[in-house]
Amino acid sequence: MRDFAKTSLQLASQWSNPKDVTTILMIIGGDIVQKALAQTTGCLYTPVCFSFGWVAYAFIALIGVIGDGRLLPPPDCAVKVFNLKSGYYRDNKHWIIGRIVRDMESYMSRTEPMPRSGLRISVWRAEQNLNHHTNHSYSKIHILGVVVTVLQFTIAAIPLIVYGNWGVLLLTVAGTFLALVMGALPQWRAEKLPNRQHSSANFALTFGNGSKDIMVILGGKNKCLDLEELAFQETPRNLRPWEKFRRAKPDYFEKPQTSLKDSVYQHRNRVQKIYDRILWGLPIGFWVTIGVCVAQSLAWLLLLLTSAGFTENAWYIILVGVIGMFQNAYLAAAERSPDSRNLPLTHVETIIRQKVMDGLMDLEIGYDGCGRPLLREFFPGVLLQDEEAWWNGERKDYDHKRSREKQSRGAPRISTTSVANTQNRR
Repeated sequence: MRDFAKTSLQLASQWSNPKDVTTILMIIGGDIVQKALAQTTGCLYTPVCFSFGWVAYAFIALIGVIGDGRLLPPPDCAVKVFNLKSGYYRDNKHWIIGRIVRDMESYMSRTEPMPRSGLRISVWRAEQNLNHHTNHSYSKIHILGVVVTVLQFTIAAIPLIVYGNWGVLLLTVAGTFLALVMGALPQWRAEKLPNRQHSSANFALTFGNGSKDIMVILGGKNKCLDLEELAFQETPRNLRPWEKFRRAKPDYFEKPQTSLKDSVYQHRNRVQKIYDRILWGLPIGFWVTIGVCVAQSLAWLLLLLTSAGFTENAWYIILVGVIGMFQNAYLAAAERSPDSRNLPLTHVETIIRQKVMDGLMDLEIGYDGCGRPLLREFFPGVLLQDEEAWWNGERKDYDHKRSREKQSRGAPRISTTSVANTQNRR
């Protein structure tokens, strides 16, 4: 005889207290945590909250450190970085640059949409970065992190108050502490920023031939991060990425300690100066990463085993973890302004043309030398006769032809006097 009631009882028991699910959930979502950390690290407090993905991420980090030595994930956007002064370009290998281009393309599509075909060149001017060589700024996402953490602690405290079960609160507090330790590792700052942070070079970032977008960054008076260096940064196993920690603001240590913040900052900088010293063939900063990653993998494994022993009030554990997962997923995917990546920019103008060649020519006229390095990327073959003549300085014929078609193509730019100078900060 079929026992339909047994199945109903099993389902009722599982949904009333899904105790076996929590250990399974603990091992998914590690890549989400990694990208959330890559987005938000750089300050002492990192707003990536405790979630189910942290167990898996602990071993992803350990494998990465043992392997190529990096904490940052590989770039999720294939970008080419052009130095418009030297004419050289590099295929980007850095996660941050890929996100800068992805976020800027999304921003420009909302603010200045373009026709189906053609080229959109957004021109930006680098502004003074007020952060130190190894510091990032706090923002709204850090407030969000505090709010979510408080919410998780509140939910975790309910079983303690109502049933006297302190296990959920223990897991939440321990997981949050481990997450904060991982986010505070100095290697995140070593990887996310180049050593040269006051470049005067002009850079172009693009997905390459076939892309409709080019992002041009004018370095100005030594205000731009060296994106060429960042695009192919050395492994943290080498000394080079750690050299930025020895740099301090001029006369900073001679200033009197006027506040607790100044005192903490000075002490932090003194500690940071040891990271680029060599111990047993590796920088001390990298040894710190190795030690923390090994300890984290063991601690998260113990936390996973501990969570399996809590058979009551499982819904509270799931709710805490799910809230953390959604917050981590938001951080991993969210757009962030260049300011948050220590690259404050002001929008100068946007050049939108239906023909790619017209756009590159207008860029060359408006910003001398910025269009030519991109020519071979977008036109690797043989140019038409009038196009070749234009780039050789004989521009009259091509510009005259374009002027006759200005209704569809736009009038050719004549000189740098036509460059707009809007003040749209990103």
